[in-house]
Amino acid sequence: MNRWGASLLVLLGGASYGLISPVVKMAYAEGFSAGSVTSSQYAAALLILLVIALFKIGDVRKLARRDLLLLTGLGVLSTGTSVLYYVSLSYLPASLAIVLLFQFTWIVMMIDYLVTRSKPSPMKWLALMLVLAGTVLAVNLFATDWRGVQPVGLLLGFLSSITYGAFLFFTGYVRPGVSPWVNSGVIAAASTISVFFVFPPTFAWDGSLGEGLWIWALIIGLLGQVIPPVCFNVGIPVVGGSLAAVLGAIELPVAVLGAFLLIGEAVESVQWIGIVLIVLGIVVAELRLGLKRREALS
Repeated sequence: MNRWGASLLVLLGGASYGLISPVVKMAYAEGFSAGSVTSSQYAAALLILLVIALFKIGDVRKLARRDLLLLTGLGVLSTGTSVLYYVSLSYLPASLAIVLLFQFTWIVMMIDYLVTRSKPSPMKWLALMLVLAGTVLAVNLFATDWRGVQPVGLLLGFLSSITYGAFLFFTGYVRPGVSPWVNSGVIAAASTISVFFVFPPTFAWDGSLGEGLWIWALIIGLLGQVIPPVCFNVGIPVVGGSLAAVLGAIELPVAVLGAFLLIGEAVESVQWIGIVLIVLGIVVAELRLGLKRREALS
């Protein structure tokens, strides 16, 4: 796959993540608890990926011990991000928690530098600054009520950005040649087991599936644990973790627009400006990609 196609897949994965927030709010509005929604979505995603993996049995046999260890680690990092972020929301305003999570954009670059000693280019720094500034405006951070903000919430929110940054970076080390569906199945298995320790699968016996939870579990599972890992498994090894961090920032504009279109949340002018800045940052990152490609061809 070429780098442009890989970039589009990373954007698709990030956009899929962005749709989760409004859809989860719709599930909550139906009366389902956070624990039930979270554990059931992971279980639904695992079931989907296991069924698909049955048709990719040849690729399952290609998995080496290194692959299993890496994919299991990615699954734990994915779960860590979700749990740390969800818990931070109980201590912080949503806008502040999102800004802390989005520190993954520079954390990936920091990990990249520590591991590969590769210094970010000026255009990469410009893209990063546009994304971070856009994030602050897109969540309207200046309107945040700081009363009651607790240090433990700030710590948890920042830790969620570290685990997500590590997830994006190390996904770039997934070995090509194995079906992304199989890779994602292993990640989902590790994630689901980890999630069940935090949110026990009470949905399996409390009757909520029959009340409609299964529909939300299926939709959110596809958006969160099926589409993004598959897209990232294909795209990130091609574009690299640093660029993936910038491209993944599409998640926030999609979340804001999704909330506006699906649940009627108001979007203020400053948030539109933030969305434009984030998209502009992604465009700058893509322009850098095009320049690098031309340099390689010349």
